[in-house]
Amino acid sequence: MGRPFEVKEAAELLDSGFLAKWQERRALDPLARTALRTILEQIVESGRPVRVEELAALLPAHDPGEVSDAMARLDEKDLIVVLEEQVIVAYPLAGIPTAFTVILPDGFERYAVCAIDALGVPAMLGQPAAIRSHCHHCREPLEIHAGPNGPIGDAEVMVWVGERGEPRKKSYTSR
Repeated sequence: MGRPFEVKEAAELLDSGFLAKWQERRALDPLARTALRTILEQIVESGRPVRVEELAALLPAHDPGEVSDAMARLDEKDLIVVLEEQVIVAYPLAGIPTAFTVILPDGFERYAVCAIDALGVPAMLGQPAAIRSHCHHCREPLEIHAGPNGPIGDAEVMVWVGERGEPRKKSYTSR
């Protein structure tokens, strides 16, 4: 019996618009790259949102206004989400609880924005992790183990990829 849905490889989901968006993101200026890396490091370290003024203090070689401008560029390119003067998302991580918990080898829990982002955390950090969530169809709890090179164990693991909502919305807010 076949699957009641179409199965595609990740490469089949890439289109020219998606690729152009990532080319644009790769062209970030050095300060924006440094700010993004620092934000990600802080979320990995603390598991909480990063306050805007906290980031400026972490980058003392730069004027706070320059740091704020870099954050605005990151937000505009949908690489972070700033809410109430805090970075609550720096893809693939969230500084607030989500449905995708990533348990690091040290036992600390961090949150990913979506299932694909959760699978990307071990690759980004270069270490294995357990990913806990639930099936969005039947609500059954799920736990997947992944390493820097992908899922560990069950070769039948799949990620459901749905259509985003309004294309002008940011990824995090389009559900």
